[in-house]
Amino acid sequence: MHKGRLYLLVLAVALCAMPLSASQFLDIPFDQMVRGTTSVVRGTIGPVSASWDADHEVIFSYARVDVSDYLAGDGPAVLMLREVGGTVDGYTQQAIGFPELREGEEVVLLLTVWEDSGEYRIHGFHRGKYLVRERNGRTMLRLDRETQGNPREAALSKSAPSDDDVSIDEFRAQVGAIMRGRAAGPMVRE
Repeated sequence: MHKGRLYLLVLAVALCAMPLSASQFLDIPFDQMVRGTTSVVRGTIGPVSASWDADHEVIFSYARVDVSDYLAGDGPAVLMLREVGGTVDGYTQQAIGFPELREGEEVVLLLTVWEDSGEYRIHGFHRGKYLVRERNGRTMLRLDRETQGNPREAALSKSAPSDDDVSIDEFRAQVGAIMRGRAAGPMVRE
């Protein structure tokens, strides 16, 4: 009888602990994120569409990105971006912590290529997406904190200037130094 209670107690603790590890993201340093990319681009997100995968299990969102500049790497002037999450026929799947794709946004993206296609994905989840803003004649970047399932951060992402802003020139210099294998100085503020 004692063994049965002990078994139930261990089972209950294990079941309670499982959700704690389900949605954790590693805090990868900026230099490691940059080294893990295929390219870093500045561009504008085009129309966003969504569809089910072939097995009808996962919804993916797709968007064209009109690239205006490659800060690292090279590639086409127009590329296709694919991210997990989206809405199809009124049914929505959200991938918590993944970036939202919003038509018309001017962005800087850290990109990698999906293994099963030539489509690109944002590397490092939402930490690979920066919003471009003009402030006092300078082009500034800010980490896009409005992620799937977390719209409450929208006001912070799009609000007045903050200490999180970094100039695109500083960002480009950091990315370039990292790609050349040198120290990048202070990391981009995240």
